[in-house]
Amino acid sequence: MEAKELGEFIAKKRKEQNITQAELAKRLNVTDKAVSRWERGVGFPDINTLEPLADALGITLTELMKCSKETDGNIDDGIIASIEIGKIQRKKTLKKIIIGGLACIIGICAIIYAIQLFVTHSWSLRLSGNDGATSVFIVGKVGNLPPVIIFAVGIIILLYGLFAMLRSNNNDK
Repeated sequence: MEAKELGEFIAKKRKEQNITQAELAKRLNVTDKAVSRWERGVGFPDINTLEPLADALGITLTELMKCSKETDGNIDDGIIASIEIGKIQRKKTLKKIIIGGLACIIGICAIIYAIQLFVTHSWSLRLSGNDGATSVFIVGKVGNLPPVIIFAVGIIILLYGLFAMLRSNNNDK
């Protein structure tokens, strides 16, 4: 904040309020020469005078320090930006929940398939043709290792999905 800029802002706001330098000085318990020095950019108001000065000029202390009046447009822009940020965060949270849910479903399916392979020690595949007579069944035997691997992968995917969903819920708070 420059003294010249602050001085011009104080003078502008004082004139908008139709207050003379002497009247402003009296309200702030300072001399009219002090007000004149501020407005010319020769010096700054005392730190203890800033809040009463802002009140006398009908502005906030923040506006006085920034040397600009906050408009309703600035406030509206802030509100709109906050709403947009909220929407983006909700979309990200929803995306994490969906991905986590799908991972849980895939993990559960892999676990069920691994258990089925472990119990039956075989797998089957049906390739359907255009009619029932051309359908082909493929059947094979499996050892113990493939179901264990599929089971482990299913557990990992399930845990990832649960972790993703829990993490998205914790980010909401």
